[in-house]
Amino acid sequence: MSIANDDPSTWDMALDAVVAAPQNHKVLFENENLRVLEVILHSGEEEPVHHHRWPSVFVLDQIQGPVHDISPDGEQLPPNRDVIQALEAWDGKGCLVVNMAPQAAGRVHNASGKTIHGVRIEMKI
Repeated sequence: MSIANDDPSTWDMALDAVVAAPQNHKVLFENENLRVLEVILHSGEEEPVHHHRWPSVFVLDQIQGPVHDISPDGEQLPPNRDVIQALEAWDGKGCLVVNMAPQAAGRVHNASGKTIHGVRIEMKI
């Protein structure tokens, strides 16, 4: 179930976030141009492997580190993804707003003592 190429339009829809990790991704709104997801990841929880095939804006109203990216094979990845870098630079005030590129298959582990909560606005391009 891995993604073999860099073209998000060809990624396996069985690994779409809403399909593969429905307990963490709830559709609040969807039309032909946008999909708006509520994203929840409880303290200590690790999401199932999934992808986000569209670019998005992620507005997090509750988050703290550490948060880890995990490969589909279970390897902890370096902290180089958009949201991880933004979290490290964030002053903790207000909401954390992150411009997100499409994300290939992986999972996130919330190693903090706080639930992660936000709204992700995906632009279907």
